[in-house]
Amino acid sequence: TLQAPPSPDYVPGPEEPKQEQPTPEFILEPIYPEFMPPEDDVLPVKEQPLPAAVSPTTDSPRYILESDSEEDL
Repeated sequence: TLQAPPSPDYVPGPEEPKQEQPTPEFILEPIYPEFMPPEDDVLPVKEQPLPAAVSPTTDSPRYILESDSEEDL
């Protein structure tokens, strides 16, 4: 691809310094294993239903729990 020459006022930025690779011992094991749950506790055996939300709307006297469009006509 064709590129225009840089502006005469262009000042190149500093080069990014080379970074060392992380040490493998940091990656192999967690730092605080006593705070990590056992693998069996990470995901539940089966999905649990979410708790019912506390909603002031349901406490309203005009709130309709169930509606039947046929009956409402």
